[in-house]
Amino acid sequence: MPGTVRTRRPFLVVVALLLVLAGVAATAVLAVRAGERVEVISLAHRLEAGRPLPVTAFRKAEIAAPAGDFVAWSERERLAGEVTSVSLLPGTLLTRAMTVPAASEHLPGKARVGLLLKPGQFPAGLTSGSRVQVVHAAEGTSIREGEVLVPSARVDSVDRLTPGRVAVIVDSALSPRMVTYASNGEIAIGELPAQRGPATDPAG
Repeated sequence: MPGTVRTRRPFLVVVALLLVLAGVAATAVLAVRAGERVEVISLAHRLEAGRPLPVTAFRKAEIAAPAGDFVAWSERERLAGEVTSVSLLPGTLLTRAMTVPAASEHLPGKARVGLLLKPGQFPAGLTSGSRVQVVHAAEGTSIREGEVLVPSARVDSVDRLTPGRVAVIVDSALSPRMVTYASNGEIAIGELPAQRGPATDPAG
């Protein structure tokens, strides 16, 4: 029996030493991680709910790891083009719950307006998701002379069987005027470059 006790003691010493070393290593890892910083997306300026997120609205911010629900800076290109689900203030660190895909842009405060446009009042090649400028072009005036109703609106759908029949998403406050003008054939739309929409888009 004494021999057995002597045999076990070195083994227990080795086990204890290994546990101590493991604890030291874990502490070192935690200490290193505590000093780690991760890059996330911050907002450069205010954006109201339902507005598209342009790349120009993003600023890089660093926070202590882990980042949790905050959106990594590396995802900024993927995030651009989505829309805000809530109003956001400058300096806000974006989380995934604060944005929705463009296909879900029909949010509170927005309206889906159907248009039946004549040739010359819409560009060829429009697709769902395109961004357009909506103009009130009264009879006898050109699109360039018309009043811009919506600087940037998203095309929600395009009827392939009926040329000129499209639906756009706009602020609900504008929809009555648009419906009135559209019924008189006084609405025209122009496609915007694929640049995610302007940073201070007031109506789309």
